[in-house]
Amino acid sequence: MIVRLAAIREKMTKAQLIGKIYTAFDGVLLEDGVGLWEGKALDEYLQGTDYEKLKSKDERLDWQKIPIGTLYKCSSSLSFFDAKGMRFHLGLLLLFTLDVFLEEEDALNRDTTFTYLPPEVFFALTHELESDYSKNRFALLNTAQMECVIAFLEYCKGENDTLPEKNKVRSTPSLTRKSQKLQDAIAFWKVRVLLE
Repeated sequence: MIVRLAAIREKMTKAQLIGKIYTAFDGVLLEDGVGLWEGKALDEYLQGTDYEKLKSKDERLDWQKIPIGTLYKCSSSLSFFDAKGMRFHLGLLLLFTLDVFLEEEDALNRDTTFTYLPPEVFFALTHELESDYSKNRFALLNTAQMECVIAFLEYCKGENDTLPEKNKVRSTPSLTRKSQKLQDAIAFWKVRVLLE
């Protein structure tokens, strides 16, 4: 395990990180977990037929088929994911934050009727990680997937000043506090990997 963490400490290029994410989350299924549309239904307090109608729109077999517009339309769903939902969507969310889908996002931005906000990925990976809520929804991540989270956070810590505004850590006003929040989150995730 120490060898693995040492490898993570080496700064990855963006391309290496993207490849690592695709590999670690390849083949993950949603199964009976909470998907993006079901999360939106939960956020909107829908019930009965309306709830089931949204839930039925969820992709369950291949997270790479989820349109980026759906991430925006269902951005609040991140707060409603259970462990299976988080594991299924996390690869996509990390890649989204790394601007892998800029062409799709540019097309959405040209559409003046599209007024949705992006999901707060940094917040989910750095906020109140010791809470039962956070521990439960990240409970199914395997070692390779947690290593992706660490590498992602380390990459972002080094790149925060140059990241596009949508991807910056916005949970605290000062850069020093942002950096500390990222550092604390990295330490948390490294402990999780060691305990795995």
